[in-house]
Amino acid sequence: MIINDVLTLRKYIPTIIVSDDHENAFERYETYLKKAEQFLKREIIGSFLFDILDEPNSDLVDHCAAVVAHKAYLEAIPFLDLVETSNGFGVTSNANLTPASTARVQALIKATEIRLGECIEDLLEYLEETPDYHDEWKPSKTYSLLSDSYIMNLREFRNYAPFEGGRMEFVKKRPDILKARMLKIEPVISKELSKEIIEQLRDGDLNEANKEIIEDLRFALANYTINADLIADSFVCRARDYILSKVDSFPSFKASSIYQNYINRKASEQDSPFLRCGI
Repeated sequence: MIINDVLTLRKYIPTIIVSDDHENAFERYETYLKKAEQFLKREIIGSFLFDILDEPNSDLVDHCAAVVAHKAYLEAIPFLDLVETSNGFGVTSNANLTPASTARVQALIKATEIRLGECIEDLLEYLEETPDYHDEWKPSKTYSLLSDSYIMNLREFRNYAPFEGGRMEFVKKRPDILKARMLKIEPVISKELSKEIIEQLRDGDLNEANKEIIEDLRFALANYTINADLIADSFVCRARDYILSKVDSFPSFKASSIYQNYINRKASEQDSPFLRCGI
């Protein structure tokens, strides 16, 4: 296990009380930690990267442990003071402690949830900035999900459009991001050029032509996602204008059916993918 003793867990969750009986104290959280590790493996880093988590003092393990600790604690909080009896469930108590109010417990749950989101984002940002782990991370579910776009993470998204939600809310927005790309951007710049840009972003080798339009595309994608379509349209049009002015620099677009329809005037104005850009 990534976290296998209560002292390590307390490093990430300071509210945990560590008694002299470390083994029994750890048993309270062991089941939740195992489930949290499965969450980390299945939803974030994938099995290949999970299998090489064998450096106890590495930055990668530290980031992963933070995610596991907060995920486990978030799941454990509602059950920590419950005990099953023959007559149903009871609440354990200590005469020397005053039970926390429901509001305080809910505040702890909310704070832990926010911190979990921050830890996941920290881990993802670390992975993006550490090429040594990319080969093992690329087969994961989350890498595929995040890399199928012009924007890779929440922090980057917030550079292009306002978004007050946390990491979990951002993950839930991924279908909207995909829809914006496929239905609102690619009908203008072409699916072929869009695919080329995404592949180059994944490989970290965006060519000079695509560097000129990537900011406009990111602004468009983010603003379509939050339903600010008028702003997004303006950025798509800026990208479109640049592509048309330097069309030889964009062979993927030049070979697309969208461009062929444009130059041959085959599409009616009503059906044109450039209609909202004034063409």
